[in-house]
Order: sequence, then structure tokens, then C-alpha cells
Amino acid sequence: MPSSAHDPAGKAREPGPDDTEELSATTSPGTARHDPGVQHDLDAQHDAAAARGAGHRPPAALPTMTARHWWVPVLAGVGGYVGTVVGIVIALVLSILGLALQGDSDGGSTTDRLNEEISNATGLDTDTSGLRWILSVPFQLAAMAALVPLRLILSFGGEGVSAGITVPQYFALACGILTAWLIARKLSTRMRVETRGVQWLMAAVSGLTWAALALVVTALTVLRLDVPFFASDIRVRLTALGGGLFPVLFLVGLLSVAAALNARSTQVSPGRIVVGAERSTPGVLQVLRPIAVQFSVFGTVAGLGLLIYAFVEGGAPAGFSALFWLPIAVGWLFVLSLLSALTAGGAATSLTGLTGRSDAFYLWSEGTVPVWAVVLCILLALVSAVCAAITWAHVRPLDERVARTPLAWTVLPVTYFLLGLLAPWLLRVGGYASGGMVGSSNAVFSLRPAGWTCLVFLVWGVIIELLARLVVPAFMHTLPRRVTRGLRGSERSRGRAAVVASAAAMGGAGLAGAGLAGVGTRATPAPEAPATTSSAQHPSAEPTATTALQDATAAYSGPHAGSGDETRVLPSYDDPGATTRMPAQRAPMDPATKKRIRLIAIIVGTLILLAVLATVVFSVLSRTVFGPDNQAEDLLRSVTDGNATHAAEIANPNVSSGQRALLTDDVYGAAQNRISSYEIKDTTIDGDRATVNATVTQDGVTTPVALPMVSDSRNGLFKSWRVDESAGVPLYQALTVEVPAGVGELDVNGKKVSVDTQGQPHTVEYTVLPGDYAVGVSSSSKYVTYGGNQVAEIRAGSPSSAPVMSFQPSFTPALEEDLTKQLNATLDRCAQSTEFEPEGCPFGYSIYGDDEDYRNPRWSIQRYPTYSVSSYGNQATFTTDRSGEVRLDYQYNEEYDDEPADWTDRDTTSSVSGYGTVSVSGNELTINAND
Repeated sequence: MPSSAHDPAGKAREPGPDDTEELSATTSPGTARHDPGVQHDLDAQHDAAAARGAGHRPPAALPTMTARHWWVPVLAGVGGYVGTVVGIVIALVLSILGLALQGDSDGGSTTDRLNEEISNATGLDTDTSGLRWILSVPFQLAAMAALVPLRLILSFGGEGVSAGITVPQYFALACGILTAWLIARKLSTRMRVETRGVQWLMAAVSGLTWAALALVVTALTVLRLDVPFFASDIRVRLTALGGGLFPVLFLVGLLSVAAALNARSTQVSPGRIVVGAERSTPGVLQVLRPIAVQFSVFGTVAGLGLLIYAFVEGGAPAGFSALFWLPIAVGWLFVLSLLSALTAGGAATSLTGLTGRSDAFYLWSEGTVPVWAVVLCILLALVSAVCAAITWAHVRPLDERVARTPLAWTVLPVTYFLLGLLAPWLLRVGGYASGGMVGSSNAVFSLRPAGWTCLVFLVWGVIIELLARLVVPAFMHTLPRRVTRGLRGSERSRGRAAVVASAAAMGGAGLAGAGLAGVGTRATPAPEAPATTSSAQHPSAEPTATTALQDATAAYSGPHAGSGDETRVLPSYDDPGATTRMPAQRAPMDPATKKRIRLIAIIVGTLILLAVLATVVFSVLSRTVFGPDNQAEDLLRSVTDGNATHAAEIANPNVSSGQRALLTDDVYGAAQNRISSYEIKDTTIDGDRATVNATVTQDGVTTPVALPMVSDSRNGLFKSWRVDESAGVPLYQALTVEVPAGVGELDVNGKKVSVDTQGQPHTVEYTVLPGDYAVGVSSSSKYVTYGGNQVAEIRAGSPSSAPVMSFQPSFTPALEEDLTKQLNATLDRCAQSTEFEPEGCPFGYSIYGDDEDYRNPRWSIQRYPTYSVSSYGNQATFTTDRSGEVRLDYQYNEEYDDEPADWTDRDTTSSVSGYGTVSVSGNELTINAND
């Protein structure tokens, strides 16, 4: 605003002997004198100013500005944008370094893995090592600092797909703000900013430069590619141009440079707007400091914890990419620790499956955050709130005016409420996808603080206000000096705040007509009165803005205040006695008392620190040394080493002893293609139950497995974990073998395994670990075989259906040979018979007529028959393939009467064949022939 320290032409004028002597914000009551001569001069000057006001305009900002006033904010705006881009480049370089340090030798180079991820997400072959990507991506990511989405637009044959994601890049934005602030502060060292109008005009130029430059560069560096797709090309466009880019960066540049130029302003007294705001809402100009202190305390500790957690759980890629995600993660944790919630919208509701199918996620949601982490976060939130209360107790004004103004109680809570309204916008991560090559589809997701966060913040604002008024004053002056200075700010800022508060206590610039002419008039230092209670006499006592305000208020609260009998002039910022004449607020503390308080504080702080450390150590040990992943790793190590006995002890398969027959070191140790390696990925603990997620590599294939764990006992203070066999162990699978009748032994991986011998075929089920099992049936007879070994390939993560091995008996060639020998032996025995019809023989001769006419039969085998054997269950049937031939030689009586017989030799042949069954018992054959 225009200042009376300048003439209408805008030139600075020095105070002359006739100028008004201005009262300081720290003038004691004894120094405020009423001089009738001075009052007469003031009235004359006021009348002259009123006469000239009809023909002259108030001092303008532009005439006082030189070329330097224009190019300094331009450079600051350019520097702000360059700083933002540099912040993105730093984050990108660290992220690439994290990928390179991951040590995945099978994954190829970093760019190859990045190309693969992009290809998996979009289905397009890309090359991120190209010059286009290098020159485009950093500038597009820098635009995301303005809370605009990064959009990917694909067009093909007149149709298109658009997808975007919004992840605020606050680290890059902080780099830009710091760069703009430093440039504006450095280049304006010898510059006079005559009025607040000049200050804000320069800040606006900087904001316009920053926003315009970002808009132009972002538009020029849009990534445009033509990606081959079958017989045509897909046009790809990657851009972060958005409607919020210009206004957000303009506002950021405006505030950054205005803050930097605040120290260069030569306006000696607070303006009307500042005084009016402070008078109507006391403390509004200092209200952001306790909020900044609270977030700084919380963010420093929480950010360090999140960074350590990222390195431990996610490795180098997650840790080194923290500059992209850590600021937003700290903001989310801040909201959650203040007992608010995050809400998911659109497709992001799938991320809240652990919260009972709700779209709200709280810090204590079941199974998401460990109990110790919840306790630490809430404790950190309380500590940060106490720090904010201490800060507010130091910086807010304390005088009768505040006590009389009900709005003074609402300044801080309302500010917290407004911050809660902004939180869903400032801390929102979201995305969308729309359109399609075929048809049309839309999808949206978002993750942000809940809509009721503003009400939660309002409650915290009320709590901090109450702490600052009722609790903090009891101990605020016992804190270490450095802590107090860090919380309440520099002496300069406190002094300027005291001047504003004293001006507000006076009633502002317009309370007295004569006082209007004195606004901003540079005062001649008043002679100092003896200060018997000054800080100079008490080095240990710290001057405060409160005492300065009380002095200044006392100087203007005489019996004629506001009556028109005395002209009141606003206090000056640069009064040299503003700090030297501030009396001590309290007497120095007794050294013994101070030592006792310090000792108590050290003891209490040590106990709290030890309690926190004990909690952290207990939690770490519970998750590491005594964690469920140790049992899981022991199980996987035993399986990898082929130690099935120990594996069965760790994870009880909960089956009978007969079904455990293959869970021996001899059998499983000889299995081929066992699990060769494993890796523990992460562990999810939900009360007394946990799930250890791991991957196992078997026969060159990596498979994820989830091992259920349960804790039903304790090892001292720590939970004792074991594998939960009731939930099923994914490493155990079933192998079913159909055992033939009469078999009492199996051959598994070259080892003999006994089975029950039964007269009928039966089924045996075994519980096995992943590997290849070569199973064969041993035969006790040379006549029976069950074929060769059958191999069952048991794989981790394979379907639950158990493989079944079936063995059918078959007869060896020895059966046919011995069968033929036995049948031929029977024929030879029959051929020795002297009967025409040998009993039990497959051949014979039927006599027709008188038996006395036939004599001397002699049998001979002319040709043995051949046989074929077929199996039927445990029996074999045989039939004649080619009939044999037998010859009978005998004598026949050709005389028909009783005369002497006439014997003649005769012979005949007949075929020999047969069929029947053969039973096998060990190495014995039982033949049941049917002639």
C-alpha cells in the first residue's frame, strides 16, 4: 500500500525537523509525551495534506520501479521452473540408480526392464533410451508438480484411448520454490522495495514468468511417437498440459517471491489491511507457523521411518525412488495419524479389500499396519500437536484486545478446518482411462483423504488452542532456549509481529483523523528512558513479542486514548529500541530449580525414548528373529536340502504314518527336480495368524507360494510361530498308487517301501513334497511283471488333484515256455500208456466192436502242439495255436469166429489240442486243462 514515507512522485523523502515523531512499539509509558507544539505542527500538516489531496493522486508503485525491479522477478520465475525440472531430474537419476543397484542379472539392463514394464502396461514396444524420451519426460513430470495429470493418448484409425495419472511431485515443487526464493532474495540485496504494491507487483511478474515458461516448455516437449502396430502405426502422445498448470504455478511463484521480497520492503509501518486483519482476527498473521511446526516435526520423523521401511521392504528401487512418492506418503500418514481416513474411489476400491470391503482406510484397519506402528504414529501426532501448541502460545498476541475478541478463539481452529478442506485436493492420487479401440469404456480411480478430514482437523485445532491457552503457559518457559527459539521464530519476525499487534491494539490507522497522515512516517528515535528491567541487565531473560506488545499497548492506552485530544501514530518496524527496551518477562530461574527441572526432563525423556526404543526393538525382533518368516525359511531350506524328515517336523502334514512313508530323507533326497532355491518376499501378520509369501524355483520355473502360520504359544515375551497345518501347507501334495494284489513292496526312487499285502488290488495315498518320484512294483514271480517305473512330477503350486499311478500285471515269456514244457510232459506221460484211452490224457482211441479183437496199443507223439497265453487278472488262459499229432500202433483180429485169431498190425493218427487256465503262485504254475 502507498506509504507517506514517499512524496507524490514516488521519491523517498527523509524526515525533516518538522516531521511527526512516531511512537515505537516498545516505548514505555514514561516516554509517551504530549507536546502541544508538536500537536499544533501535526494539525497544520494534516490540513496541508488535505488541501493537496484534491489535486494529486497517492504515490503509485510503477514510478518507483527501475529496470532491476522487473528483471529480478523474471529471473526468479525462470529459476523456479528450472529448479522444478532439476528436482525431477534428480529424482529420475536416483530411481534409475536404484534399479541398477537391484542386482537382477537376469533382468537385463535398466532401460530394458523399464521398456518391458511400459510394454506390459500399454502393449506397445517402446525404447526409453531414445533422445525424445530424455528431452521430454523430465519436463512433463515437472508439470505434474502443478497437480495436473500426466496423460497418455493413443490414436489409431480415427479412434483413441486416453489415460492419465495424477501424482503430485512436491519434491520438485519444493526445489523450484527454494530456487525462486534464493534468486529473488540474492538479487534484491541492494534493491529498495518502496511499497507493498511494488513487492506484490514484482511477485506477480515472477509468478507469470514461472507459469508462462512452464506452459510453453511443456507444450513444446510433448512426447509424440509413432509405434508400429501390426500393419499400421499407433500415434502416441505423452503430455502433462492441463488447465491447472498455469494458475497453480502462478500462485506458487507469486507467494514464493513475495516472501523473499518481504525483507526488502522499506515500508516502515504496517499497512491498513494488515492492521485491520490483525485487529478483527488476532493472530491470523502468525497462524501458519504452528501448523508448519507441527507438520515439520511429524514429517521429519515419519519421512525418515518411511524411507527406512522402503529400503528394508522394497529394496533399492523403492528407497531411491522416494523423492517421487515420499512427500505424498508423509501427507497421507499425517492425515491417518490425526485419526482421519483415506478414501478410495473408482477402481481403487479394490485396494481396500483388507478393510472389510469399505472404501475407507484407517490407520488401525485390520491387517494393514502393525500395532506398534499405529502406536508410534499416534504418539508422534500427539508430540507434533504439543509442539504446535507451544509455538502458538509464543506467537499469538496476548493482551486485553484478544480477551475481548471472541474470534481470537476461532483463528487457529478455522485455519485447521480450511487446511482439512484443501487436504483431499493436495494429497490426491488418481487416474482415469477413457475411450477404446473397440467400443467405449471409462474407468476412474482415486485415493485421497476422506471428506470429513476438515472436521477432524477442526477438532485438532480446538485441542491445540486449548493446550496453548491452558496447559502450555505452565511449562513453556522451562524449555531449553534453543527449542523455544526454534518454535517461536526469529527475533525480527517476532518484533514485526509485535509491531502489527500493537498497531491493532491502537485501533488501526483510521481511528484519529490526524493519525492518518502519520501512517508509515519514518520516526525519529525517541530518547530512551532508563530500563531497569531490560534484558541487558538480565542476560538470561529472553525478551518476547508479548512484552513488546504490552509496552506498546501501554504507551497508547492513556486516559486520552481515542478521544481526539492526542494524535496516535502507528508504530514503526525499524524502531531501534524495539528489542533493546523489551523488559524481561520473568525473573531468572534459580539455578538449582533449573537443574532439577532439567534432570527431571532428561529422565522423563530418557524413559520415553527407552520405551519407544523398546517398542521398536521388540517389534523388529518379533518380525525378524522371532518372526513367522523364520519358520517358513527353515521349512523351505529343509525342502531345498532334501531333508524331508525335518520338514515334516516343522510342518506337520497331519496324516497317518502310512501316508508319510515317502517323507523320508532317503526317498525324498533321491528325488529329481526338487525345489532348488527360494526367496521370502513379505509377511502379513493378522493377530495370531500370518501369511509368509515366498517364491520357489523348481526345474527352472519360479512359483509363488503362501505359507500359513499361526501363533498359539509364546517363547518368553515373543510369539512362537509354527506352520498352520489346519489351513493346508501348499508344499504338501498327494500321490496315489494302485497296488496290485499280492504285492507287498514298492520301489520309489530306488528305495524299497513296504505296503500291505492284500489278495485284491487296492489304493494307497501318500503325502509328498515337490519333486519327481519314480515308482515301480517289485514282482516275486518270474512269470509276472508290472512294467517299468512310472514317474510322477509333483510341482509346487500345481493343481490339487493328485496324480494316480496304476500298475497292471502282465506275464513274462517264461510263463509260456514253462507252460508248454508242462503240457508236453503231460503228453509224454500219456504216450507211455498201454491203454487205448489213457486216463487224463488229451487223446485216446475208441474201440468199436469186441474189445478182444484189439491188443498191444502203442502211442507216440508225432508233433507237439503249440500254445498261446493270455492274461486275465491274476490268471492266464492258454489255447492251442497249432494242433499236435499223436500215432497209435496196435493189432487187430480179423477172424470173425472162434477159429485161431488172425492178428494184423494197424496204426492211426489223431490231432492233439487243448485249452485251460494257469494260476501263478510265486514261481509255481497250476494248470487246469480242458481237453
